[in-house]
Parts: sequence; structure tokens; C-alpha cells
Amino acid sequence: MKILTTEQSRALDAASIQLQNITSHELMERAAKACSERLLALVPEKDTISIFCGSGNNGGDGLAIARLLLAKGRKIQVFYLATSAQRSTDCEVNWKQLSEIQPGALHTVTALSDLHTPINTEANYAVDALLGTGLSRAPEGLVAETIDFINASYRFVISIDIPSGLFADTSSAQHKSIIRCHLCLSFQFPKLAFLLPQNQAFVPEFELLPIGLSISELNSVSTNLHYLTAGEIAGLLKPRLKFSHKGHYGHALLLAGSKGMSGAAILAAEACLRSGAGLLTLHSVAETIQALQSRLPEAMSAQDVHASYISQVELSEKYDAIAFGPGTGTAAETETVLKKIIQYTGSSLIIDADGLTLLASNKTWLEYLPAATILSPHPGEFERLTEKVQDDFDRLPVIRQFAMRYNCLLLYKGAHTIIAMPDGNLFFNSSGNPALAKGGSGDTLTGILLGLLSRGYTSPQAALIGTFVHGLAADLCAETVSQESVLASDLSKALGAAFRYLEEQKI
Repeated sequence: MKILTTEQSRALDAASIQLQNITSHELMERAAKACSERLLALVPEKDTISIFCGSGNNGGDGLAIARLLLAKGRKIQVFYLATSAQRSTDCEVNWKQLSEIQPGALHTVTALSDLHTPINTEANYAVDALLGTGLSRAPEGLVAETIDFINASYRFVISIDIPSGLFADTSSAQHKSIIRCHLCLSFQFPKLAFLLPQNQAFVPEFELLPIGLSISELNSVSTNLHYLTAGEIAGLLKPRLKFSHKGHYGHALLLAGSKGMSGAAILAAEACLRSGAGLLTLHSVAETIQALQSRLPEAMSAQDVHASYISQVELSEKYDAIAFGPGTGTAAETETVLKKIIQYTGSSLIIDADGLTLLASNKTWLEYLPAATILSPHPGEFERLTEKVQDDFDRLPVIRQFAMRYNCLLLYKGAHTIIAMPDGNLFFNSSGNPALAKGGSGDTLTGILLGLLSRGYTSPQAALIGTFVHGLAADLCAETVSQESVLASDLSKALGAAFRYLEEQKI
């Protein structure tokens, strides 16, 4: 799914109106219908809904939603901010339609005092339709005061298209007044602002509502920003062939674990095998190998001569993919092993965890990474590899340029993990939940990526599938137990259900 800029979205709206031979009002009606249906399901019948409208098209959406809710017998009160002498064309149409149906529901607001004694003081739900994506500067005056009033007064706030006061494509860090919605109902595509950590307080959750925009026109829009969906990932999956054998699905080499850090290696190893690898060899210390034999008998092992950390590696053409880093530590001899792998391996390569720490200490090695190496840093690890950036919007070009400069794939881990491709494309993941915010989750992801690479997927395919499946496994776990209780080891057990879910999307 493409992530469009505000300008591109407007152009798509205009093209859809022309190609489908409809009016802008009819397109607005589609959006209002989708939102009103979601609100009918979300808000209990007994509750009054306060709808706050501005004078632009976002306000027109709010007025149309109010009319549709009234037609369903819902209790509403509409507050229109008279901050402009003129309403947009479609806002004016919906204003007149609502005025004819129930003028008593409309309340014009010219000062903050008009909001201090709303008609229904028991209203717990507010709909924010004040500003939309047409925002060009930080809210001020009555608009800013109303935003602050809504944030302070309502138990649950639903924003239409985008929280008022939030820029869609650039940073809003300097804005003092932004709606802190609980849910944003947006149209067709996510806004870039929804996917960045700095906006969590304003858009903790969002839903995308289809409104029938032109697919042919969408296909012609060029963007390097994408949002992963289950259907797209399902389309990448390869079937296991009837007459295949273990040799057809690759041999993976995992260098992981050290004394006292066996868990990371075991988690990665199990995830690798549950992600399709035909064979897996874990190279680690004796303590880890002993744990592997009782926990995962399906894996093979190579025991290092050193008792505390990995000190050697035998590279072989038999390995289709190599992963280095989970729990390895950063001893000098382990560092030399990583250098050897970077210099001489012909296999697909993943570097994570302690491997990234070693890279950060030897940044000249980045120039010699094998093509399409996958690096999967969390924010702290990436900062050590590059530079400290305060604003998430400023971080995106750093992520993109890193992947392009070193011809690697960068998985910047987070709530919407960013997969940066060497060609400059950025993919934001849509699966996963805060259950992943626990030790061992990243090790499991490394194992998934290793299994997919050895099984025969390209690095871009493995990065996209692995990231999505990792998050989907967490989502499936959270359906049966609390997010608080999900363990990294639960993720591997849920991989089978995650892959099955995606396989069923193809049927």
C-alpha cells in the first residue's frame, strides 16, 4: 500500500472525481458514510456525540457525519467554529443540509465561552473535524483553544482523517495545540505522521476506511513510501513443493550465544527452523550447545573451542545464509570472526544485536558489507551506527541514505518497523503490538529472517515477510493472552499460525 503526501492525496481525489464522473460532494458523502458506520458500531446508543467542525472540507465531513448519524436516530450536538467568514463549497452544502434537517443541533462557536456549557454535559465522545490535512501553520486563537478544550473534556476522541493540529507530512513538534485522539478514522491510506513515534500521543490508533478512489490513478502515483499489508505479504509466499526434500530449503548457519547468553541463540534457532529452513547449524559455546540439544533436537551444532564466547568460524559454501549477533558478546576474538564473515562469505548475511555493536565500533567495515546484507538495529543501535537525530521526520532520510550508501537492507525496529531498501524505498510494517517490547523478540526476528533467506527468498522478500510475520505472530499471541504475558518464546510457537493465516489470504 502506498503512503501518499497531502498533495498527492488531493490530486488522487481530483482524478477520482473526474474519472468516476462524480462530484466532490459525492466523494465526501462516501467518506462520511464510512465514518458514520464506524461510529455507529463504536459509540453506545445512549451516548451523545459532540462533533466539532471547522469551515473547510474536514468540517464538511463532520457536518455530513452528523446528518447521517441523526438519520440513524443518534443523539448529537454539533459545534461549528466561526473562525472564517466563508465555508468551503462542500462544507457549505452540508451545512445547509444539516440546517434543514435539525437546525437545533447546530451551535456556532465564536468564543471559548460558547463551549463551557455544552447542551449535553454527559457526552463522553467527541468527533474532531476541525482542520484536516489543509493545515498550513500551527493552530492559534479560538481553534487552538477549542483543541485544548476537547483534549481536556472528553473521555474518547475520534479524529476524522487526521487529528487537528497535526501535519501529515512534516514535523509538528513545535505545535502547542494538537488533538490527542484515541482513534483516527482516515481514508484509504495512512498518513506518514501516523507511523512515527513522536506522534504517538496524537494518533495512538488509526483505522483506514476505503472510499473508492481510482485504482488506475493510484497505480500511476510514484512514491518511495509504502505500508505493508497482509495481502501484499501473502503474495510473496512460495509453496513447499510436493517432491522437495530438506536440501531444497537451504542450510542456515547461526552464530549466536556466549556464556550466560544461551537464550538468545535458542530463540533465534527455533524461529529459523519454524520459518522454513531445511537445515540449521548453530555455532556457539558448549553451554549453549548443551541447551540446544535438549530444547531443539532438530538443529545441528558446531561447538566453539572457547568456553565463553565465539572465537572462530569455518565458512563453507554449504551455507546458504548466515546470521551473526544474538547474544554473542563483543570479545576481541568474536569481533575478528565477524570481520572474517564480512570479508569472505558468499552467503546471504544478517547482522543483529551484538554484531551491530561490533559494527558501530568498526564503521569502516560497513563499506565492505556483502550486497543486500540485512541489518536489524533498534533505535539505540542505529544511533550508534550513524548519528543522533531528535526528530523522527529528520531520521527518515538518514535511514534511507544509510541503506543506499552501503547497499544493504536496514530494518529500523519499532512499532512500525521501517524496512529500508538499497533503492531508496521505505516500507512501514503494519503488524505487531507492544508485546514485542521484551528481551528476546529481536532474536526471534533474526531467526525468522535467517530461515527465510536459507529457504530461498531474496533479501528484500525475506525482510518484508519476516518483519510482517514476526509482528503477526505477536498479534496472534495477544489474542489469547495479555500483551503483558507474551514471551519471545511464544512468538516461535505462533509462527505456524501466522504463516497459515497468510497462506489462507492467497486462496
